[in-house]
Amino acid sequence: MKFDVVYTWVNGADPDYIKTRNSYAKVKKDINPERYRDDFELLRYSLRSLEAYLNSFSHIYLVTVRPQVPEWLDINHKHISLVHHDEIIPSEYLPTFNSNVIESFLHRIPGLSENFIYMNDDFLFGAPVPFEMFYKDSRYRVYNTFFGENLRWRVYDGYNDIIGLGLIEHHPILINKFFWEKAFELFPEKTEKTRKCRFRDRTNFCPLKLYRYYMLEYQNRLSDPVFITEALRISRFRRLTNKPEKQARFFEKMKRKTPISYCINDDMGDNPNPGIVAMMKEFLDEKYPTPSTFEL
Repeated sequence: MKFDVVYTWVNGADPDYIKTRNSYAKVKKDINPERYRDDFELLRYSLRSLEAYLNSFSHIYLVTVRPQVPEWLDINHKHISLVHHDEIIPSEYLPTFNSNVIESFLHRIPGLSENFIYMNDDFLFGAPVPFEMFYKDSRYRVYNTFFGENLRWRVYDGYNDIIGLGLIEHHPILINKFFWEKAFELFPEKTEKTRKCRFRDRTNFCPLKLYRYYMLEYQNRLSDPVFITEALRISRFRRLTNKPEKQARFFEKMKRKTPISYCINDDMGDNPNPGIVAMMKEFLDEKYPTPSTFEL
């Protein structure tokens, strides 16, 4: 199968971005540094992991806000393209600081292949990736499910989930572009309400949950729900906190055996522990020492 890779990323330390964001922010959570901070340059390492362990993709699209571009990225590389928000998102929803809004328009990326793997910048691969992890026996593997369940109210209520586990939410997924667009057409009023939120809100659609619902409800014969027991064997989700001993044990385990896919989520609040930051950088440099061809 031909497939592209799509990343979403912003430089949360950009003074112009901060000024614009703060002018729209209404509550403290709107400027939560964990959502915008890029202390580890995770996109750089995610691209290294992609090239090392899943190098059969056709093209990479990096979706970001104009005029941002990672200073280390080779924008002239023939297999990577920058896509700014205003190229895919109608002006009435801009500027947006809401990942749910941005994700809802991914199908509008010019030139995007019919199938693409969607990645956040904090998703990384740690071992060779079999494509069967995404597509098996002519069916799309559907993550974000415990035991193949498909409960509509869990989708419609957005983030008000029965169990708030990031465990099954933070995982790269193969998406069919046509089906992705159709999923948002199921509930037009809810979709419009989500897109009008400049900042992420618990009442928003969670796009991956919505897509899961659509695939299992309307494309059941093309879908293969992944039980949590299988997901745990290939993927790991980690909240990076300011507890040194706990994080040290985690990184030691990761050095001994890194899962195929993992996400390390910044959960260090307003004041990240410098020791944890150093620990994380050391792990990334040791795990991915070779620059990718996408780096200057």
